Amino acid sequence: MIKSGRSRKLSVEEEMLIMAVIIMTGTSQGIGAAMAHVLLERGHRLVGISRRRNDALIQAFPTELVCMEADLADTAGLGPLMERIFQQMGTDEERVCLVNNAAVLAPLRNAEQCDSAEIARHMQINLIAPMILTSLFAKHTSGLRGEKRVLNISSGSARYLLPGMSCYCTAKAGLDTFTACVGLEQQNKEYPLQIASVWPGMNETQMQEEARRQDGGFQNAEMFIEAKKNGRLHSPDETARKLADLLLGESFPHGTIVESLY
Repeated sequence: MIKSGRSRKLSVEEEMLIMAVIIMTGTSQGIGAAMAHVLLERGHRLVGISRRRNDALIQAFPTELVCMEADLADTAGLGPLMERIFQQMGTDEERVCLVNNAAVLAPLRNAEQCDSAEIARHMQINLIAPMILTSLFAKHTSGLRGEKRVLNISSGSARYLLPGMSCYCTAKAGLDTFTACVGLEQQNKEYPLQIASVWPGMNETQMQEEARRQDGGFQNAEMFIEAKKNGRLHSPDETARKLADLLLGESFPHGTIVESLY
């Protein structure tokens, strides 16, 4: 593991010399929407996967953005989805990236208070879908000689555990472990992909609003309320820029968990 996500940032001019095609989940809101905007603004092509279309992004970037509406809990549909994406992309891209960003927070209750359907849906979206998408990405790009990168958006909750967040903490810990394992698997490949996981910190997003609600029975809501009051939340726009720099920077932290962007 490494403690910082700081690497030499490429200038916009340098970055534009190697344009990327980026597949990203969860682009309809929060950090995902902000990061998608940053990447598109820099001239990269983006395939956004989310349950809802991001009409603002579509209007701003009608030629660079392709939106795919999908429910990541429907893991059986991920294979056909990636097949369609790679058929449209072609196989001669110089730089291809996957960003597993989509996540849910609920259920925010102790384990015995969660029903089986809630637990299953949470793990399908937060852990199983990123694993499957990474596997499919690796298969589809196995013969590509260009640069291939996977960035998994994880959380400090993988290590810093809270009551009422057993599903979320477990999924993020699993995502970090999966990242490290795939990193090891790629070491001896002829055309390896690079993979890393990152903790983006606490950001003012819809997920934070959900954690602050006191009507849902989440026993640690007050901690999140205090974080907002004390100005401890990062701006999603600033975090998005740092994530974009990490994804496309000159040195990518392959096989590691980046614990701090700031």
